[in-house]
Amino acid sequence: MNRSLAAFCIFLFGLISLQPVSPCHAYNVRENLSINGFLSFGYIKSRHNNFLGNSLDGSFQLNEFALTTNYIANDTLRFGFQLLSRDVGPEGNNDILIDWAVVDYRWQDWLGLRLGKVKLPIGLYNQGRDIDFLRPMAFLPQSIYDENKRTLVVAALGGSIYGNLSFGGSGDLDYQAYYGRVDFREDSGQARGMEQLLGRTALQRGLGEVSDFEADNRYVYGGSLVYAPPFDGLRLGVSYFTGQTDFDFHVGAKEGSARGTNKDFVVLSMEYFLPEWKISAEYSEFTGDREILGTDIHDGRSQGAYVQLCCHIFEPVVLSALYDVFYADKDDHDGSNFVADGQPDFLGWRKDFGVGVRWNISDQWIVKAEHHWLNGAALQLPIFNPQGVDEDWSYFVLKTSFNF
Repeated sequence: MNRSLAAFCIFLFGLISLQPVSPCHAYNVRENLSINGFLSFGYIKSRHNNFLGNSLDGSFQLNEFALTTNYIANDTLRFGFQLLSRDVGPEGNNDILIDWAVVDYRWQDWLGLRLGKVKLPIGLYNQGRDIDFLRPMAFLPQSIYDENKRTLVVAALGGSIYGNLSFGGSGDLDYQAYYGRVDFREDSGQARGMEQLLGRTALQRGLGEVSDFEADNRYVYGGSLVYAPPFDGLRLGVSYFTGQTDFDFHVGAKEGSARGTNKDFVVLSMEYFLPEWKISAEYSEFTGDREILGTDIHDGRSQGAYVQLCCHIFEPVVLSALYDVFYADKDDHDGSNFVADGQPDFLGWRKDFGVGVRWNISDQWIVKAEHHWLNGAALQLPIFNPQGVDEDWSYFVLKTSFNF
């Protein structure tokens, strides 16, 4: 155990020793105005490959802070916003950003309207992905909720309609549809992966180095349906997302351009609760098309799926097990296309088996520890490992979060 991790563990133990102290609660400025938030600190250590930053030597670049304000004007009108600061490897750097901000008008149960920066309903868990208390592990399953794509899919400046349709004894259906533009940050894994591809393409054509890279999202739109049948604890869902982003840059002494289209990102979802168990499973397919320096690059149709099981063995402790798999091309599971391009075949897949424990110290405080064993290097792992990637690797996460 290195000194940094030892210090973190001592700090965490000291906090746990204070557990009997009365916890904080959301601050109610007045009856219809509340302020709350959360604070998370984490440590990540990997073997053989860096993951989301320089994790081979151990990294504390895994923290989040949010402050949320909600104002209820009346039974149909609400205003709210959340400020978020995060640092996950090279992404975020603790900048304070508006994570979401909405005017929410709910005319009837079956019809509401949100305007502003609205969260995007992708899968069952994307809208709550920044709240550590809502997930059993430090990260959501990467085959569906890739951290490198977070800034592209988390929220959009635009609007959405939503509602709940009741079918009486046949259950009910939540629906959402949205349109807008996203803040495609250039420190995100998705943007850095595109910049790396541009540099490799320009080098192959003898055009010089890429510089002054900028990303400009043109649009995103999509929607979701979540059906709750008349069967306690079960939810079934389907969601759709598409979007387009333009990239401008200089290559050598000339200006260049590229375009990325994220088409047909479809997620099928299932969640089932029992008193002491929860099982969730999701399946996705995704097509990406890119045009670089006037040449179309078709990425094929990717495929991802996971199954996660959570068990409350006794009240404050939750055990989790995850199997998560992703293929860059659903018709090329063995990575033959990568070999034909002179690259390792294991860039075509990512298989993750993870186990974790979550300790709910109080309603406001949790601690998580987990370990993942992985095979394959898909989902843009090379951007964190420019000197090359290994096929078999692993990582460990220790994290604590406070809710106030």
